[in-house]
Amino acid sequence: MNELPLRDTVVIFDLDGTLIDSAPDLTASLNHVLGLEGLAAVDPAVVRSLVGHGARALLIKGYELHGKHFPEGPEGEALVSSFIDYYAANSTVHTTLFPGAESCLDRLEEYDAALAVCTNKLERLSFPILDSLGVRERFAEIICRDSLPEYKPSPLPLQEILRRTGRERGVMTGDTMTDINAARAAGLPAFWANFGYGVIEGHLQKNEQRFETFEALPQKILNLSR
Repeated sequence: MNELPLRDTVVIFDLDGTLIDSAPDLTASLNHVLGLEGLAAVDPAVVRSLVGHGARALLIKGYELHGKHFPEGPEGEALVSSFIDYYAANSTVHTTLFPGAESCLDRLEEYDAALAVCTNKLERLSFPILDSLGVRERFAEIICRDSLPEYKPSPLPLQEILRRTGRERGVMTGDTMTDINAARAAGLPAFWANFGYGVIEGHLQKNEQRFETFEALPQKILNLSR
C-alpha cells in the first residue's frame, strides 16, 4: 500500500443523515410551524424518514400527515420562511455528529484524502452547524444548495469539488437517492450510510456500497484504490 494511498482522492460527505444527526432539531422546527397552524406535533421517528429534500418538502409531508394540503403562494412561502428562521436559530440544540464520524475524518486525513461536504442545505444553515460541531475547518470545500446554480442530484456540485480540490478521484458518501443519483451523474463511486434517513430505490450498482458504521468506511474507501 502507498504511504499516502488517498492523496489523489476527495471524500465528499452529505450532511443531514450522513455526517450529522439533525432530525431532532428539524423535528422541533417542523412542529413549531405546525403548532402555529394549530396542528399536532409529529413524532421524531416519523420525521427521520422525511428529511433530505428541503424545508418545503418536509412541511408538505407534515401537512399530509394531518390530511391537509400545504398552502401555495404567499401563505406557503411565509410558512417556509417561518420554518427556516426557527431552524436557523435552533439548529444546534440537539444536532450531533453521528458516532465515529470524527475518528473517520481523522483516518481519512492520515491517508491524505481531501475532505468535502456537499449538501442541499442552505449555506446560512450549514455553516453554523459545522462551526458548532467544531469540524468546519476540516473540509477543503463545502458546497450547499445555494452555492452554485445547480444542486444535487445535478453532478455539478461534485464536479466543482473535484475541480477546486485538484483531486483526480472523488467518492460520494450519503444516505438518500439524491446523493446516489448525483454520484452516478458525476461518474463517482458512492457509499450509502445504512444509519441515515433515506431509503434505497432499486438496487445499488457495482461501484456503490453500504456501510454500517463510520469505523468501517475508511477501509472500504481504501479498498477502492487497490
